Amino acid sequence: MFDIGFWELVTLAIIALLIVGPERLPQVAKDAGRFIHRLKRFIHNTRRELEKELELDEMTELQQNIDHVENLMKQAPDQMIKDTNKSDGV
Repeated sequence: MFDIGFWELVTLAIIALLIVGPERLPQVAKDAGRFIHRLKRFIHNTRRELEKELELDEMTELQQNIDHVENLMKQAPDQMIKDTNKSDGV
């Protein structure tokens, strides 16, 4: 996801150690891990819901197309009979 190298991680660890302190660093790291996990889960769920909605829209559009074709199929024989009657002079 992010392109973070070894030296960037070391720099962040040193800065976190200086700012937070060695006694609170494990708890801060644990809280950060939980936050990242929740964020990933939220993104995953949102993506899954969007994909479902897009799939639902596609299915609705497909059903409309099928209904349109069925209506055309139902009307086609009627039109042929009407056209045949007109050409026969009826």
